[in-house]
Amino acid sequence: MKTTTKLASKELIAMLTIFVASNAFLMYPRYASQSALEAAWMEPLAAGLMTLLLFLVMEALLSKFFPGMDLVQVSQETFGKFITLLLTLIVVAYFVFSTASVVRQFTENVLITVLPSTPILFVGAVFMAAVAYIAFTGLEGICRTAYFVQPILIIGILGLCLMTANWWHPLYLFPIWGSGIVRVASGSFAYSSIFVNVLLLCIIFPHAHHPRDFRAIGVVSIVVSTVLLSAFLVCYHMVFPAHAAGKSSFALYELARMVYLGRFIQRLESVFVFLWVTAAIVKMSVTLWGAGYLLGRAIGWQTFRPAIPSLALLCFAISLWKADLLQVMALDQKYLMQWGWTVAFVLPIFIVLAGIVRHYARRGRMGGPHRRMTSRRGGPQHV
Repeated sequence: MKTTTKLASKELIAMLTIFVASNAFLMYPRYASQSALEAAWMEPLAAGLMTLLLFLVMEALLSKFFPGMDLVQVSQETFGKFITLLLTLIVVAYFVFSTASVVRQFTENVLITVLPSTPILFVGAVFMAAVAYIAFTGLEGICRTAYFVQPILIIGILGLCLMTANWWHPLYLFPIWGSGIVRVASGSFAYSSIFVNVLLLCIIFPHAHHPRDFRAIGVVSIVVSTVLLSAFLVCYHMVFPAHAAGKSSFALYELARMVYLGRFIQRLESVFVFLWVTAAIVKMSVTLWGAGYLLGRAIGWQTFRPAIPSLALLCFAISLWKADLLQVMALDQKYLMQWGWTVAFVLPIFIVLAGIVRHYARRGRMGGPHRRMTSRRGGPQHV
């Protein structure tokens, strides 16, 4: 059954850009600072370049061998329904735990910085309800929201960086290679899972209004989000020394507190909380929708919507599993960040390469001319 939602390329670009760039407001600046020290700004550049090359390879293979098919359809053609269900459940689990981690980080940040007297259950429930509502509207609602928020996000990040110019110390960026080339390279690879937008794009690109723009959507979203992350880290490290930056859990808040443009323009962190909240909600709604959509595709549901309330409640429950934020950060850094690349990159490559091998094997058995694989299966009608 064919899907009915068709989205403009600019809306998909906005959604994927916010999905990656919003990591600047979470724990990624802390992880990058601990790994590369003064060269933390190089890690998103290296990871973005690696992701871009990988995406171009994936796009070429999908366009040549599986035109018009998404990753789930390729898996179904290659492995069958049962193996596809198992592989899909791995991605669903990754999205669920990612959503839970962001919910807890986001909730703790709000409690510590803005609402210190509010119960965590109330704050988390309100945000999870907002995320579930946006995810329930489907990919179209998420992309429309992201397209509206994208200019605010870009202007907010660049504006915050410029407003702290009177605190910049360029010498904080030296030595230029920070903890060393090896540590920078290993950190770039370990934390490359922030670019899970490649996996998302391989799943949702058939819903683009012009699927032929697949390459442009991927390239633009990867490049813009990489530049935003790197620019934010450059500014952040010119204001805070590397060791201090590696100990802060709320980079955006700490940077916003440093704004001082005169007696009447200072302490603007309350203004940037809106940017912080909006970007985090968009990011969580994407992963929650992705979990529900993939679950529906794998099981064969006509729509993903019945899964959203249950998955939202599951994410909220998992987010409260650990007693404090430090334990959540340890699990997030050790498993989701450092091993997320296996789901974001290795799994799609494995599915596509296995599909190509099966394609040539079937072609050899049939002894016929080269033929492109086409899908006989469809997904949920409402996305």
